[in-house]
Amino acid sequence: TKYAGADGVLKEAEEGLIGITLDPKFATNHFVYLLYAEQTVTKHVLARWVLNEFDELVPESKKVILEYGTQREVCCHTGGGMTWDASGNLLLLVGDNTGVNLTAHTDERPGRANWDDQRTAANTNDLRGKILRIHPEPDGTYTIPAGNLFPKGTPGTRPEIYAMGLRNPWRISVDSKTGFIYWGEIGPDAVEDSAN
Repeated sequence: TKYAGADGVLKEAEEGLIGITLDPKFATNHFVYLLYAEQTVTKHVLARWVLNEFDELVPESKKVILEYGTQREVCCHTGGGMTWDASGNLLLLVGDNTGVNLTAHTDERPGRANWDDQRTAANTNDLRGKILRIHPEPDGTYTIPAGNLFPKGTPGTRPEIYAMGLRNPWRISVDSKTGFIYWGEIGPDAVEDSAN
């Protein structure tokens, strides 16, 4: 597939084209969703395109669905896996965007914010370190399905959050019989317990 606008995608470390999924109704709507790192602004973008009969993304069909800020001062943990549930909700894995450290990732020392998961995975008002669950609409917007972690309008929270406290989730699947969600992620970097 030719990626329309690939020149606008950052290509370093774990950044770049992070995730891809086809719409459940792809056979009729030809929608494809890409999660990528914006080149000139430190953010990740979830956008939808129409994929034409030549396996090319149609540039003018692009709809930005969701964006969230990131840091690129230290590497890594982008996540990026995506799947759909039986109700047509999109589940998106987002890494904690925290630097690799050989200790626990709670670091309140000056200059160590990018190694502290309290700002991302433990933050109810940040989309990083989470499983997000949204319902994409045909016009390129999304709605919030019932049953996410925080009801819409809860102060200091993002209603897109379905689960939180994750490190670097990569793969996700939904059990078609039970609706249970399973995901795999990278474990802690720590080799021993520490006070940090």
